[in-house]
Amino acid sequence: MRVRLEDLAEAAGVSVTTVSRVLGGRGKVAASTRERVLDAVDRLGYSRSTLLRRTPAHLIAVCAPASPEHWQLAVCRAVSEQLQSEGMLISSPFLSPELAEVRASVAAGASVIVSPTFTRFDVDVPVVRFAEATFEEQALPPTGAPAVGSEWVAARLDLTGGLVRAFEHLTALGHRRIGLISNETGALAEQLERRFLAEHPARSISSRLDEWIARVPKSYSGGIEAALRLRGATCTAIIVQSALQLHGVFAAMRQRRLVVPRDLSVVGFGDSATMRYTDPPATVLAFDNLGMSGALAAGVRSVLDLPGERMTSVAPNFRPVLMARSSTAAARS
Repeated sequence: MRVRLEDLAEAAGVSVTTVSRVLGGRGKVAASTRERVLDAVDRLGYSRSTLLRRTPAHLIAVCAPASPEHWQLAVCRAVSEQLQSEGMLISSPFLSPELAEVRASVAAGASVIVSPTFTRFDVDVPVVRFAEATFEEQALPPTGAPAVGSEWVAARLDLTGGLVRAFEHLTALGHRRIGLISNETGALAEQLERRFLAEHPARSISSRLDEWIARVPKSYSGGIEAALRLRGATCTAIIVQSALQLHGVFAAMRQRRLVVPRDLSVVGFGDSATMRYTDPPATVLAFDNLGMSGALAAGVRSVLDLPGERMTSVAPNFRPVLMARSSTAAARS
């Protein structure tokens, strides 16, 4: 009787993925687990040479920005674990303006580039990434085999919906002069600024919106600089793109003997433990990290024509959820 991987997994009390890793010599497996699998191979008379076809594993480059946000790292980690569990090999190059590490991964044999960013890649393999919900991009390339260098939009991030929720929260608290701290560079920063100007509740009555945007480095010191600048521009509340910048905002207020949220209400992008334990805990626009990583993994399966969940013809749309904590409060009269 033919012995299957499922039979080995049941006999060893492990998953099929673990059996595959042991037989293929890929990934980390505990010594005791490896012994149970090899013992099951001997007891059941499994023959690798006749029953297990050796196929080359796909190498996937999962790329985070050179200075990633916590939510981007969380998405990269989750999609890497998911693809590895399906037998794929993962490289983790960071993005740079020159794409040096990405190109090195492609030269090493990476068949797909995956990234939780809006960045366009000039590479000779398919790219699976995100796009902004209101930005017109084709979700799927033309039918048939993926074109060399084609780009697949696996999911859309609804920055407009996220900003609207932040604006509604802050205006309900009486804030009208709401500023934005964004990164100096990057497609996400550019689109965030564009949506900020288009959706700001004071866009029809104020000519000062450009003064209420502070473009600074994605850093702690950048947050300090931006907070002081926007306070000088009379902002009573701010929305902050980067976690490092947000921590800088809190520090700037302490340096001036001011208090968050009494003197300045603050809303951040992306949730993490550091956001919950700031002083006070930060109000944030939180992303569905697991949902977004699942969408990227589905994109990889679609590109490589692998079994499992595939991309749909209309990419899923992820809208940030407002987590109201203690860094926002009513505006002072």
